[in-house]
Amino acid sequence: MLYRTITDGRVDLTVSGMCLGTMYMGTRTDEKTSFAILDRFLEAGGTFLDTANNYGQWNGDAGESERALGKWMASRGVVDRMVVATKVGARTLVPGNPAQEHWQGLSRKWILEDAELSRRQLGKDRLDLYYAHIDDRSTPQEETVDALASLAEDGKVGLLGASNHAVWRIERGRQIARAAGRPAYSCIQQKHSYLLPIPGHGQLNLISQDMEDYALTEGLTLLAYSPLLTGLYARPDMTPGGEMAHAANAERTAVLRQVAAELGATPTQVVLAYLVASKPAIIPITGASSVEQLEEQLGGMELTLDDETMARLDVAGREVADPSVWIGQPLTR
Repeated sequence: MLYRTITDGRVDLTVSGMCLGTMYMGTRTDEKTSFAILDRFLEAGGTFLDTANNYGQWNGDAGESERALGKWMASRGVVDRMVVATKVGARTLVPGNPAQEHWQGLSRKWILEDAELSRRQLGKDRLDLYYAHIDDRSTPQEETVDALASLAEDGKVGLLGASNHAVWRIERGRQIARAAGRPAYSCIQQKHSYLLPIPGHGQLNLISQDMEDYALTEGLTLLAYSPLLTGLYARPDMTPGGEMAHAANAERTAVLRQVAAELGATPTQVVLAYLVASKPAIIPITGASSVEQLEEQLGGMELTLDDETMARLDVAGREVADPSVWIGQPLTR
């Protein structure tokens, strides 16, 4: 397993290069299967887990994922060994109705209260990485930053992060914190994969080229959720639809398949290796509903892509006959 250190200059965390997402553990993925997946991840050297205080509210009660992780860590005696990231802001305040208008948001009250709830559910004295989950424009950003910084200063939280935020909002939050000499966001979690969406489709929650440049310049850690596009790369036809259905991705898909065949790997494994080898390096957050799925993903952590292969993957889709289908260029690194 590959490891790396993520830091804000104040707190250092050594984490596995792959982070295991646990959104459906305790709900869609039953406890026995969840524990088997977690056991295998641990056995393979995995130390980094991702959850949120709202996970589970689509299938039952909010917090089911945190509770499942807490139970597993306690039963295996690995509470201090695992680095756990969790999030605040999207938990419903109307049980049984997870619609966005009922989300708690990022006021000081909910940030502080739910940090305590998450610590109890996970059984951890400190939340290793705590994200502002979904940007909340109705709460003054100063209030959100102050509450998060207070938790970090009190030692209840290690690193701070932002997920599903625009670049300028992340930078403004960092400016507010820096001006007061307080802990600031150091980790950014957004949606990202090898295939690229048509520009203009949900850009605020994506790792854009601007965000990559920003993270590289500021020394921030980038983490990608949904890097495997809900299993798309494992499908034999691998035909992207919706915002992914455009000519650039047709070429990228073809090159991805070719590289995987040449390396004796799967497209899923090449995608994970590609993200890890990117500049800046991106930590993929993968989900698995079976040990078999996890095994394939772990294989991606053992795969090394040389510079020539990375360049070949990067340049795929650069030239498209119809510019009305694809506006802009694929990301280059």
